[in-house]
Amino acid sequence: MFKNTLRLECRKAICNPFFFLAVLIGVVMTFFSLIPMAESFARDMAQHRQFSEEFGPRNPLMQMESLFNHWIGGEGSSAGASDYFFLFPLLICIPYGWSYCSERRSGYIKNMVIRTGKMQYYLAKYVALFLSSGLAMTLPLLINFLAAAMIFPAVKPDPSYMTAYGIGASSFLSMLFYGKPFLYVGMYLLVDFIFCGLIACLCFAVSDAIKNPIAVTLLPFFFLLGVHYFCDSFVYRKVEVMYTELSPMHFLRPIPMVYDTSGLVIFVWGSVLFAVTFFTAVIRRGRHEIY
Repeated sequence: MFKNTLRLECRKAICNPFFFLAVLIGVVMTFFSLIPMAESFARDMAQHRQFSEEFGPRNPLMQMESLFNHWIGGEGSSAGASDYFFLFPLLICIPYGWSYCSERRSGYIKNMVIRTGKMQYYLAKYVALFLSSGLAMTLPLLINFLAAAMIFPAVKPDPSYMTAYGIGASSFLSMLFYGKPFLYVGMYLLVDFIFCGLIACLCFAVSDAIKNPIAVTLLPFFFLLGVHYFCDSFVYRKVEVMYTELSPMHFLRPIPMVYDTSGLVIFVWGSVLFAVTFFTAVIRRGRHEIY
């Protein structure tokens, strides 16, 4: 019975216009990163070729031009990258973050609980929201990476040019980036998938307290925006020795923006989000009567 309920919820979460709309918006935003990167790459390559013609065929600067610092996750200068990693909390909640509020208002939840049981229904909805939100985040990034791979050479990053890549020795997974960059990209997409799935589950967790579907969908965006503002305005200024990125709006970008990302920070954030959302949305609701 749980498999059928999970299949139904996943179909509702992914095969709906809002999911495709969120992915489409994300893809369009990521291409606003790809286009200026392609133009910049063309200008830089023309300069490199001119340098090679004048000073010889071996131009060491050619290794600075790579797929891994031109896709949206490897660059931090384009408007497309800035906008995408600013608005992602909103995009990941559009597909299914509103569903519990709407289904409770229509009485659909009572019918489902009678057929499947409370715990199975809530768990299936939690998993469906998690998966659809993770996909809404990572699909545009993956499409951008594949499109960028058709334009930029997949030159293996060289630590000698770390200033061109923005990833230093103390950066999160830096050894993996310079050793196996494709695996680094895959690992970071997995981190974004899991983390964004948990962020979107905040919609489900607060749906008993907030009745409006629009307000529920907007909540994770304003929550992360508040965390980002608090870290930027108070934590980093008051704690002068704090050089670790604490804001998800920055540490979910594969390239460090201000401070280096810490695996411990990501783990703590993810653990807290999972504990709060899973307990509130699944366990607590499963122990209470539907009203």
